[in-house]
Amino acid sequence: MATLPHAQPGPPRLVEGARFVPVQALDGRPHVAVDCAGREGTVLALSHWPAAGTPPQLAADTSALIAVRYLQGDAAGPPVDTVTCDHYDEDGLMALWLLLDRPGADDPARALAVAAAEAGDFQTWTDPVAAKVAIAAMRMAERGHSPFPEVARILAGGRGRDPAGDLYLAVLPRVRRLLEDPGRHRLLWAPVWERVEADIALLDSGEATIEERPAADLAIVRAPRRLHEMAVHPRTAMMRVMHATPDGVMVVRHRYETWVDYVSRPLAPRVDLAGLLPLLRSRETAAGVWMADEMSAVRPNLYLRGPRGAPARSALDPAALADLLEEFLARRPR
Repeated sequence: MATLPHAQPGPPRLVEGARFVPVQALDGRPHVAVDCAGREGTVLALSHWPAAGTPPQLAADTSALIAVRYLQGDAAGPPVDTVTCDHYDEDGLMALWLLLDRPGADDPARALAVAAAEAGDFQTWTDPVAAKVAIAAMRMAERGHSPFPEVARILAGGRGRDPAGDLYLAVLPRVRRLLEDPGRHRLLWAPVWERVEADIALLDSGEATIEERPAADLAIVRAPRRLHEMAVHPRTAMMRVMHATPDGVMVVRHRYETWVDYVSRPLAPRVDLAGLLPLLRSRETAAGVWMADEMSAVRPNLYLRGPRGAPARSALDPAALADLLEEFLARRPR
């Protein structure tokens, strides 16, 4: 009689009452790595970072949604009682909160946490409340904006020490209140949101425009000032965005979606734009040097770097730069 194979135990089971431990305090203990790459002691990764090792069946655009899928899966593997994350941001915060608080499927806070993670990481949203929560979540941990004295003390601490873990310990207990009553946190999100609304008004009035070049996966944003990405990204599916202002400054940025393991729709792979630099430098007559960030950067930019290092005015116009970019991409082997 054939012997049946032993059933696989499945992913490790994060126990009820699990706790967050900063990376520097792990000491190699078994843990779940959330919204980051694994390290010594990682037994499970719940992260949209590339090559993080997240189980394929849990893959999602944000780590927060991966966390929800993990909790829905009723993992039955060996127990683990520790989660960690090595940087502070909206997706990491919401993913950690979801794993530790475990809101039910009918809890509005769960859906809002997932939407806020997307708004924070990708600067795109359909519900403005999610965008406001994302803004507030970041400002809770920012010097000069956080209303929490312990955050101020953390940020004023010893130089050279990453404060992310301590920030999570300070902010995680406050996430549910933020999700349940975003209006209570208006002083945190209102200044940024007012800028987003003003930029949306520029687009609605036609004072700012978005031109799409699908062949180059490029959106050209022409505006009186550089618009907030929360005003731009919900209006275009292009993954390269050129911000062009009347002073002649142009910056082409790859969106963050192209760095993570994005699964909800296929995205064209990033292309290293350093190959375009010799042509741009030969065409440029203004002061400065065209530069391209490494493709390993989270949001790499192509821009004319001025004498002080900041993006500078170019003698090229946006249409000319877009044409050169489109031609460069068309010449590349498929």
